[in-house]
Amino acid sequence: TLTEMTLVSSLLTIVGVWLTTAMAASITGQSGINPMEIFGIIILIAVKSVASLGTIEAFLVAGVVAVACGLAGDVLNDFKSGYLLKTNPRAQIVAETVGGVIGAVVSVIVLFIMFRAYGAMGPGTELPAPQAYAVSTMVGGLPNTPAFFFGLVIGILIYLMKLPGMTLGIGMYLPMEISTAAFVGGVISFIVGKTKPKSKETGMIVSSGLLGGEGITGVVLAIIRVLTVS
Repeated sequence: TLTEMTLVSSLLTIVGVWLTTAMAASITGQSGINPMEIFGIIILIAVKSVASLGTIEAFLVAGVVAVACGLAGDVLNDFKSGYLLKTNPRAQIVAETVGGVIGAVVSVIVLFIMFRAYGAMGPGTELPAPQAYAVSTMVGGLPNTPAFFFGLVIGILIYLMKLPGMTLGIGMYLPMEISTAAFVGGVISFIVGKTKPKSKETGMIVSSGLLGGEGITGVVLAIIRVLTVS
């Protein structure tokens, strides 16, 4: 067998996927942020608390949950946009299915290209991959249990106070350059929203272009780097 997942750990993972995908869809719809890796960590901790998992199995649990949450949040967010634009739901289902299958293949290819181009990922490298690093630190168990539960309690209190605790948490574990860029973007959005409310939609389109442009450029540069080195 490829893994040594027990029946209990498998069932817990399946139940966790069902629960967290619904939560991911709801949070993405409300905030536009999908903390899929956080859900992967939560289910991983839950499964490890009742069943023994090896390194491969732990990564498998976290990966399955995170990818499922990412896909669920993205698809339902697309359906929300489609509803607002009066798009045919059946056509969207077909497009999302095709895109999901193709994306599963392309993303793996891109990952290998990025790894081949840069050699290493994680803090201190050209590809810090903060979300993946956060998951990897939890695979071997909680490195600091008191700190985790301290953050858990603070998160509950912040939620009860109706404050954006999840956004605060994301800002804390992301690298400074990413958090700073997000802050600057938020300030620009706030200023534009106050001074030129009608330009808000245009700003969203521009921000989408920024995200897509950086992503495409990064992949293209990685391909060029691989071809040049080869």
